Amino acid sequence: MSDDSIRLKAINHITYNVKDKDKALVWYEEILGLKQIPKMVDSDHLYWLQLPSGAMVHIIENPDAPSAPSHHTAFEVDDIARARDSIMAKGVEVTDIQTRHDGQQACYLNDLDGNRIEICTNRASECWSRRRLTS
Repeated sequence: MSDDSIRLKAINHITYNVKDKDKALVWYEEILGLKQIPKMVDSDHLYWLQLPSGAMVHIIENPDAPSAPSHHTAFEVDDIARARDSIMAKGVEVTDIQTRHDGQQACYLNDLDGNRIEICTNRASECWSRRRLTS
C-alpha cells in the first residue's frame, strides 16, 4: 500500500568521499562533464557539482575514502513536515528539519543498516534558480 505523504519524487544529490577534493574536482569536471556550483553550506572540505538536470554531486574530502560510511542519498518531497511526521509515526527516528543558506529544508534518518537518508525540499531560492539557469 502506497503512502502518499512520503511520495519520493527525485534524487536531489549524491555524495562521494574522495582523498583529494581538488584532484577529484578536475576529474568530475573533465571526465564526467559536471559543472562546479556554489556550495550552500559553510565547509572547506567539499565541492558541489551539478548535472544539467539540476541533480548534484557533492565530493567530500575524507582520508578514509572511498564513500563509506557517510555516503547518502537525498530524496525530494513536496511537504517535508508531512513526510517527516509520517516517517516518525512509523517508529523511525528523524532529525529536526534544518534550513540551509538557500532556504532548502532537510531532515535525516537511517535505514535498518545505518545508511544515512536525507529527505529534503527543492532548492527554495529563486535567485539560486536564476543563477543555475544562466551559468
